[in-house]
Amino acid sequence: MTTQAHPGWDPDGLRRRPETAGRTRNPVDARNNAGHPDTAGHRQSDHRQSDHRPVSHQPAGQPVHEQIAPANTGLDLLWTHDGLTRELVAMTRARRPHRFLPVSGPSLDSAAQRWLAARTHHEGIVPTGQLVDDPLVCGFEDRVDALRRMSDVLGGNDVYALSRTELSITVRLLRVGTHSDAHQARLYAVAAELARLAGWAMYDIGQYGTAQRCWLIALRAAHEANAPALGANILRCMAEQVTWYGQPADAVSLLHRAQAGARYLLSAIERAVIAADLAVAHSRAGSSEDAAAETELAYTLIDKVRPEDSPPYMYWARRKDVAFSAGEALLSGGSPEAAIPHFEAALDDLDELDEEVPRDRVEFLTRLGIANIRTGDADRAVALGHQAVSCATMIDSGMTRRDIARLCQELEQAGATAQTAGLVDHVRDALGPAGPSSPTLS
Repeated sequence: MTTQAHPGWDPDGLRRRPETAGRTRNPVDARNNAGHPDTAGHRQSDHRQSDHRPVSHQPAGQPVHEQIAPANTGLDLLWTHDGLTRELVAMTRARRPHRFLPVSGPSLDSAAQRWLAARTHHEGIVPTGQLVDDPLVCGFEDRVDALRRMSDVLGGNDVYALSRTELSITVRLLRVGTHSDAHQARLYAVAAELARLAGWAMYDIGQYGTAQRCWLIALRAAHEANAPALGANILRCMAEQVTWYGQPADAVSLLHRAQAGARYLLSAIERAVIAADLAVAHSRAGSSEDAAAETELAYTLIDKVRPEDSPPYMYWARRKDVAFSAGEALLSGGSPEAAIPHFEAALDDLDELDEEVPRDRVEFLTRLGIANIRTGDADRAVALGHQAVSCATMIDSGMTRRDIARLCQELEQAGATAQTAGLVDHVRDALGPAGPSSPTLS
């Protein structure tokens, strides 16, 4: 669906006037904040403390740091009778997102298992306020749909702020509104999507533990909405993050949980995207046969997609995403030459969207560039890098900076050239001082 289907939505205007949203550039340290996934994708991210919440009994004159808890802190409480309401309220009242440490292995899998095993029940909310009727709920659903598309051209800081604002109103209506069970469930689905988008925003910024925390809350809200497919999509988001910046074996587990929890409710596009994500996760975990099987399944499923059956939150998914994942699975598995045609096909499909999704275009261009480096064509990789930098100026995104940093680092590892130096200068001039030649990125 194009942006023309959403009156009043002007992505070009946002690109021309980034200052209208109060954005400032916040260059991401691609080495220390994001890690550099190698061919197997096993490198862990580095976690730093922030200082926005002081610790008590801190000696005078000493640095004040926040004590950062794991993302699954209080998981059992989240799944109690009124635990979701408490967490949603806390999330909307925090002026800045609290930082959390990412979790992995059994700690991450247990969160998905809670979703699978929990019984459906609605929290006991006593209606005392505004009548929540169908037009009002439809209005919130439409606003969430518009925000999903805004996320294509806005960076994480803006998406988080917008998600939090919308979520605060939704939570208030859930707490004090007068609504039917059906309208309450739909509001919980709205809350789940807003929390998922907030998590995605933190993922874009590079705060991976905070992203997980948002997604755990979103997963609980999706369960309260009795929306298994929505929950499966949240697990898919969690899996994407750990595929690239965690342990890919965890991603395989999460994606299998997603399939198990909503197997008979998933549309063809949802099943295709999960299969494509499994292909990348299996490849990075070292299982090339499983990766090939999932790639074949994803291509089969994408040909069966009927747009009318696809849920609104999958508006972005199409053949380009299957082609990109197929290329990434081959690249991660050590077959860069075989990956190139898939990346090129993804870019060809993306061309139909013009400049609506700059983040995707940067990712596709840079991964194609890395595949070319590994096949010995560094000159083409440099040319692709310049295209990616020009596209990255359209969006204030940590993801795009990390993608470009990885491409530049691979070029430098392949042997410094004048062409590489020119690309690094282009990055610095276009995206700010955190270009790949700075000490933090080299």
